[in-house]
Amino acid sequence: MSEQLPPVRLVSVVMPAHDAEATIATQLAALNCQTYPGEWEVIVVENGSKDGTRALLRSWQQRTSRLRVVHATAGCGVNRARNIGCHQARGELVLCCDADDVAAPGWMAGLVDALRTSPAAGGALERRKLNSWLALAARPPKESDALLDTFAFLPYPAGANCGFRKELWHRLGGFDESYRYGGDDVEFFWRAQLAGYRLAFAPDAVVHYRLRAEPRAIIRQFYRYGRSHPQLYRDFAGRGMPRSRPTDVARAWWRLLNRLADLVGPADRRVALLAQLAMRVGRVVGSARCRRCYL
Repeated sequence: MSEQLPPVRLVSVVMPAHDAEATIATQLAALNCQTYPGEWEVIVVENGSKDGTRALLRSWQQRTSRLRVVHATAGCGVNRARNIGCHQARGELVLCCDADDVAAPGWMAGLVDALRTSPAAGGALERRKLNSWLALAARPPKESDALLDTFAFLPYPAGANCGFRKELWHRLGGFDESYRYGGDDVEFFWRAQLAGYRLAFAPDAVVHYRLRAEPRAIIRQFYRYGRSHPQLYRDFAGRGMPRSRPTDVARAWWRLLNRLADLVGPADRRVALLAQLAMRVGRVVGSARCRRCYL
């Protein structure tokens, strides 16, 4: 389902932020360098930060009239923050990005162009610019020439680089706030496609994507991702999401067990192994919590 969009009056950028003092100024500066010629605003949803994020945002509000800051309950989850931002958005188009990434100059223009003919779109994630060799070992760079398709079901854009018409957000009832970490973006865009809406890929909408840098943070993130996968399976198995096949699961675990020597090897190989182990353990825990087996 798609239709040509009338001329765009205003674009709203929604950015959740939690303890983002170290990175958000770089992202705000990147947004100020966008090539998009139309009118736009930025809504930062401050999510209970305990560092200097709030003070930094106040200083930025004195520098630009485009920035609005709204506050969310501490620890409310990324989808709750996105919904709060979308409620506040005045534009016909909503673009989402994260406070720890850096939008390339053509990011906004690329997504807006895609949204002229599609109700939702995602751009490309570039991983090399902002990340260390250790972070890239856990999530190796790859060509970003299409929407993500991790689950052999439906494609989806990352929440760090996506956009949609606000009307679509209303029709879908917003983001599902039960997805607090992991699967949050997947669920929304799968529902959109299952409701008949077409997604587009915007190759010129590039975000330089910042990965977790510390080993513990990397492992924790992969565990949380894995824990969310059975939740997706619980919600979408009846609509076509394939189950995890026992042979594939056994093969994945066998490969990991054969790499146990990496635990005493170089740091990059050790972190890459522990990240994949954490994701698999997360799936086990998530399966128990959701009472649906997706390993």
